[in-house]
Amino acid sequence: MKNLLEVDSVVISFDEKNILTDCFLRCETSDIIGILGRNGCGKSSLFKVIFGTLFTHYKFIRINGKVYHQPYKNGNLIAYMPQHGFLPTNISVQDIINIYVASLAAREKIKDDLRLKNHLKKRVSELSGGELRYLEILLLVNLDVKFILLDEPFSRVEPLYKQVIVELIKEFRSSKGFIITDHDYQNIIAASDRIILINNGVCRPINDLNDLELFNYVPQGTFY
Repeated sequence: MKNLLEVDSVVISFDEKNILTDCFLRCETSDIIGILGRNGCGKSSLFKVIFGTLFTHYKFIRINGKVYHQPYKNGNLIAYMPQHGFLPTNISVQDIINIYVASLAAREKIKDDLRLKNHLKKRVSELSGGELRYLEILLLVNLDVKFILLDEPFSRVEPLYKQVIVELIKEFRSSKGFIITDHDYQNIIAASDRIILINNGVCRPINDLNDLELFNYVPQGTFY
């Protein structure tokens, strides 16, 4: 069964200035939607509105036909990775896995992961940027949720791990829908089926990568 997330009529304002005024998103199971936009355009704020931790007077969030004001309070709907991470740093990787993942089978599978099995006794603070981001995403994709929001999954990540993260997202798409955003537009494009550019407060579907040049998001000639 496919699940459907619909986001519409989102208006986000700060200090009486509208950051987002026209936003429509539709994400189904197996979709990987990439959100691009310049600093301050509202990408992270949009994710928090969808997740339900940022209040705004105007929004419409519906999952499988039911409206939710704070989807995160319904534990099996949606997971969110903020751009600055969410794991405590003074605890071991092994303990984090035990605490965060309810399924015993999933816990054992994560601990046996080739990229983590030699780091289980390390504290989270001892992981590299790529190892930490990989662990965070691996925890999220193993949760029993329908949709996952990833804010800057490629930030502060070594080049080798960027490709690994793209592959990890694609591996779990059969059971979940993903919405991801990052300033690393190349890996967002590599991972995503559809691209949406936030430009002047509007979510603009990008059907041709050259449109990113037309909206001055990337330099002219980037995709020639």
